[in-house]
Amino acid sequence: MKHKSVIALLTSLFLGLTYFSFAGAGATIGSTPGVRVGLAPDLIYFVMPDRYLNGDPSNDTLGGGFNPRDTAFWHGGDLKGLTGTCTPGDKGLARIKSLGFTAVWVTPLVTQVPSTGAGSGYHGYWGVDFLNVDPHLGTNADLSNFMTCAKKLKLKVILDIVANHTGDVIKYNGKIPYIPSSMATIKNPAWLNDLSNYHNVGDIAHCWGEGDCTTLGDFYGLDDLATEKPAVWQGWADVYGQWIKNYGFSGFRVDTAKHVDTQFFKNWQPLIQQTAASAGIPNFTIFGEVSENNPFNLMTYVRENKIQTVLDFPFQAGATDFASGRSGASSLEDLFLNDDYYTSPTSSASNLVTFLGNHDMGRAGFIIQAKRMNPDNQLLPRTELGYAVLYLSRGIPSVYYGDEVGMTGSGDGSDQRARQDMFATKVDMWRTEPRIGGKPIGYGDSFAITSTNPIAKYLVALAKIRSANPGLANGVMQQRLSKGSLYVVSKKDPTENKEYVVAFNNSDKPVSATINTATSMGGWKTVFGATKVSASGAKLKFTVPALSAIVLKANKTIDVTAVKVGAITINQDDLTGYFQVAAGVTTSDLASAEFFSREDGSTNWTSLGVDTNSPYNVFINPQDYLGKNLEIKAIVTNSKGATFELPTTKFSIPAS
Repeated sequence: MKHKSVIALLTSLFLGLTYFSFAGAGATIGSTPGVRVGLAPDLIYFVMPDRYLNGDPSNDTLGGGFNPRDTAFWHGGDLKGLTGTCTPGDKGLARIKSLGFTAVWVTPLVTQVPSTGAGSGYHGYWGVDFLNVDPHLGTNADLSNFMTCAKKLKLKVILDIVANHTGDVIKYNGKIPYIPSSMATIKNPAWLNDLSNYHNVGDIAHCWGEGDCTTLGDFYGLDDLATEKPAVWQGWADVYGQWIKNYGFSGFRVDTAKHVDTQFFKNWQPLIQQTAASAGIPNFTIFGEVSENNPFNLMTYVRENKIQTVLDFPFQAGATDFASGRSGASSLEDLFLNDDYYTSPTSSASNLVTFLGNHDMGRAGFIIQAKRMNPDNQLLPRTELGYAVLYLSRGIPSVYYGDEVGMTGSGDGSDQRARQDMFATKVDMWRTEPRIGGKPIGYGDSFAITSTNPIAKYLVALAKIRSANPGLANGVMQQRLSKGSLYVVSKKDPTENKEYVVAFNNSDKPVSATINTATSMGGWKTVFGATKVSASGAKLKFTVPALSAIVLKANKTIDVTAVKVGAITINQDDLTGYFQVAAGVTTSDLASAEFFSREDGSTNWTSLGVDTNSPYNVFINPQDYLGKNLEIKAIVTNSKGATFELPTTKFSIPAS
């Protein structure tokens, strides 16, 4: 080890009191708060093209299965309708852009299995020809035009893809799989017609394979691919690589990512990233659908299976619980305290794609209404509160189409009951369903009411405040207060280096609070919501109105930057089996801590990840270091760029 400076040695002796700053020898200070994916600053609009707008009625009946009066069949929406004229005031992509969105996520566009009497693949998840657009949605040329318009409007486009399964073609004679002769070559490319590329062990609920039915069984009868086979993961890399090269997508959402084998993303994802980089898309983002509400389970798909990032189901549960009033601020506190489980050299919680509702679970307003009985007049403000949490906390927000015009649902509100038409619908029950902030749509269409619906107006306002204040857009976030109905965080943009205070109140009464901040001079201004605010030094007092959110911004840069460092402690986490590495740091600043490790005999430190909020932790997967003797250290960086090193701690992980 290189000789430390005298200051460093003295600092080690007085670490409990020190405020000296220095960098340890051989360490690399993290210049950014964790690894950020290409979509990190974006706002995503999630849309099902068949239900958005019919731009070409001539393709409605191609391939059969068109029945706009039945929720299980094609309704006529297509790529031409979603594209529109690409000019201001239009109903297509220009409308989506005007709502403040910067990215559009479309459900799968591939050709679907032929319709049956029970339904059709209008949603896109029953693919058979994975190289071409389904005729109901248009042509490959229509997709090219759609992408050209998106590029013109500076909208990123995310394609929903499926790797776990295809449409239901394979049948069983007892336990013997076979492909009906009439469908022997229906799938494209040809390797998808080979029975040996599938598990063929029956349905996921009662498969007869040796192993976990979660990854071996047919997902609700859909043909389950053997994603562990090179022919499959390499085949998928070729297929989806063509969609990147031909059309220029910015990212993929991977359906049923929970159900592929544990090595799939390690094998497939690097090939996709290479293809994207060669196509001029260096920050291609891949996020998987893993329906896990427990963050301790969800994080393993990122940390161990190496999915770049995932949809944040724990956020969905916590945010809607809070917005509905079912739980207090503790639901958000607990949620964000678990963010450290995602921290690694290649991942962080800021990359998670957050949402309130979707096409499977149901719409945001329906979910919030169902979680707790509240007076009818609270549904609108509680839904808006949910969106404030979505837009103003960490993560990449995703809004489901139609939620912006108050669509809710009926029955259980999920699946087909959450896939309403934006255009004038012919489904009777959708004409009479309640709308948040408006009347049932009747025989009208939802485009006409966009400008008057309060939710759409609220989303536009949130988007504008994020755009004008980058620190609010998935920036560094530090919890300040969690008490009763009030949850308060501070945020900052490292470039601007000014503090924001964001407060959420889910009570039907105003709530006042006094918090400590990292800003003692210059005062504050209200940039969102309505409140009275007063400051005394670094203490800030304000009131948050009932069922609402406020955002305050400091007039001066952060100046309370003192950092007191203590020791690093390491303990095994009972919930995950990982080892929690905790840095003893006391500060009011929005500082960050980067953790490092090195093995015995090595002179090189390797980053374990960057934590941007207190308490400062990382979690080590013991499987990565079995039988290793490690040295661990941490370096804290404050808002002025000064660094503070915690002394090295030695740590051994057993061989088994």
